[in-house]
Amino acid sequence: MTQNTLKTHIQTALTALEALLEQLSGNEIPLDASAPKNIADQSPTEALQNDLKERFVLYAADQGAVVALDPDWVPLFSEAMFGEEMDPDADGALDLMQEISSQGFGTVQSTLAEEGLTLPEMQFDAAAPGQAPPSSDEAAWLVPFTAQRSGGELDGLVLLPDGAEESSDASTTTESAPQESVTGADQSSGTSQPAGGGAPSSANESEGVEVSPAAFSELGDEEISGDGDSGTFKLLADVDLEVRVELGRRELPLADVLKLTTGSVVELEKMVGEPLSVYANGRLIAEGEAVVIDEQFGVRITNLASEGRREKAFF
Repeated sequence: MTQNTLKTHIQTALTALEALLEQLSGNEIPLDASAPKNIADQSPTEALQNDLKERFVLYAADQGAVVALDPDWVPLFSEAMFGEEMDPDADGALDLMQEISSQGFGTVQSTLAEEGLTLPEMQFDAAAPGQAPPSSDEAAWLVPFTAQRSGGELDGLVLLPDGAEESSDASTTTESAPQESVTGADQSSGTSQPAGGGAPSSANESEGVEVSPAAFSELGDEEISGDGDSGTFKLLADVDLEVRVELGRRELPLADVLKLTTGSVVELEKMVGEPLSVYANGRLIAEGEAVVIDEQFGVRITNLASEGRREKAFF
């Protein structure tokens, strides 16, 4: 993997993470990464291991990927997720960082997939500051990055193994590789066979398959048959229809939804005294008012929607 290629992928990932942080917190949190540094030929330094030990370390042991974050990221993530800042030493800080790593990687994975780079599935473990960090022996690239927020700058670093592009380039490599000459080829028939005289490969066999478009006979003129009773709904008499009564609606940002607790009050957009909306299959068919029938709620229809809107409810 070249430095320029990695830098391009990292910028794409940062843009996706910025959108995720803005969605969670409701605020813009710009991210910036330094140029990737190739450390493949360098043995893990004591300074790097000590730096990891002072941070929250999120690592995928099977893939050799490591993300190390300064402890001050915890208040940022907790405020975005729960609406209040959490101390980095709190009991739930490690679980919070691990949850954020899963969400962040999922966002990066889907975004890079759109760019043609397929990342393998990764399960991240987490280590708190002071714990023994994972070994960085497999790291080939070091990528420091920062985040800007009102309280100051946060920093972190990413360690990546080499060969992260193999999955995306495999098909290209296979298709562009020149065909090797095979000894024992049958020159008269023009087909290549293994030197041992075995059967031709399945790929060669598939070349002889004939493919033709599907053919359909003419349907003729449209004709409606029956006993003349087709214009009624008797055929649909036993079909269940979902009827829903809506008290009101309210759109909330994800950050506000995460703040909801027992006792929270959600203010609806509908005013007191306005009629309730009655929907059939998701389409408005009537309006009404709430009533009580033998200790159960009900709705008294006060206004029907137009005939055209009611007919659409069935289709």
